[in-house]
Amino acid sequence: MEIAYSCVRWFFVPTATLLFLKYYHHTTGDLILFCALFTVSVLYMGFTEYVLHRTPITSMLYRYVTRLGVFMDYIAYILIISLTGGTHSPLYPIAYLIILHASLYWSFTGAMVATNMMIIGYLGVIFLVDGGFLDEELPRHFFNLAFLIMIGVIGGIIVARERKHFVEKGIFENLAKKDYLTGLYNHRSFQEQIRETITKTRHFTLIMGDIDYFKNINDRYGHQVGDAVLRAIGSLFDSLIPSSQGRAFRYGGEEFAIILFTDDRHMAAEWMDQFRDKLKALEFGSDEEKFHVTMSFGATSRMRDQRTAELVAAADALLYTAKEQGRDRVVWGQLATNPSQ
Repeated sequence: MEIAYSCVRWFFVPTATLLFLKYYHHTTGDLILFCALFTVSVLYMGFTEYVLHRTPITSMLYRYVTRLGVFMDYIAYILIISLTGGTHSPLYPIAYLIILHASLYWSFTGAMVATNMMIIGYLGVIFLVDGGFLDEELPRHFFNLAFLIMIGVIGGIIVARERKHFVEKGIFENLAKKDYLTGLYNHRSFQEQIRETITKTRHFTLIMGDIDYFKNINDRYGHQVGDAVLRAIGSLFDSLIPSSQGRAFRYGGEEFAIILFTDDRHMAAEWMDQFRDKLKALEFGSDEEKFHVTMSFGATSRMRDQRTAELVAAADALLYTAKEQGRDRVVWGQLATNPSQ
């Protein structure tokens, strides 16, 4: 939607420029004000384009810039209709888009606030540009304001309902794709991700990991402590793997799968060393008795034409080799760079 609104802005800037220069340019003061508005608008829209396409949607910059757009659009709208005929401006219907834009972020409340701001701005233009209320203009003003209110109420209700459905859909999708305990993506998501990665022929490393002696932890300390271990490991995976570099999954039980978007042994080994060091620093248990957790891993990169099942089986075999060799280690398979342990 933000990209769509950005395109609308880029459409209206040259349109408003042509309208102003051809039909509404009368004084030097108007021209100076319009040029200032044009310059600020282009600079702001250029910056917005950068944010929309170059920053993560979850970043604070993205959040502030997109929401600031509603207020910038409102100010620009009042100025541009003031310069292109006041309430007679052919650009007057832009008000409806701004109301809907506000409702996208602040739902029905946003629509109502934006509607009231539009009414205040409209009344201001009547007094400052049109020269006040004229009897013959009253029906037009009445219906213009009535339509603003109707768009605000009806549009706000529709958008609020769609926002609710969108949020609910996101919740259900997360429930279907994520593991409730660790917060990591689940086995189903792993299968989808690895198939997608293979389809794109992306170079990557698959790592299968298993918590050492996890059954003993549950038996000795209880399942609540075992759950705490799983949550801590899930948080550790999540904090150490940026989405641009890979993703971790809870494969099942105490087993995890990690996809790193590199087949370079050195890079993968650096990440594994960092994870294992942080894992060893974690303490679990009670004040009376604390313990540390270790994990065993099998890591391999995809060989040419290797299918999903074959790749997972290869990483699993390396994982079991790590267990047979005494646990708390990484066994590397076919990777781009020769081992250097």
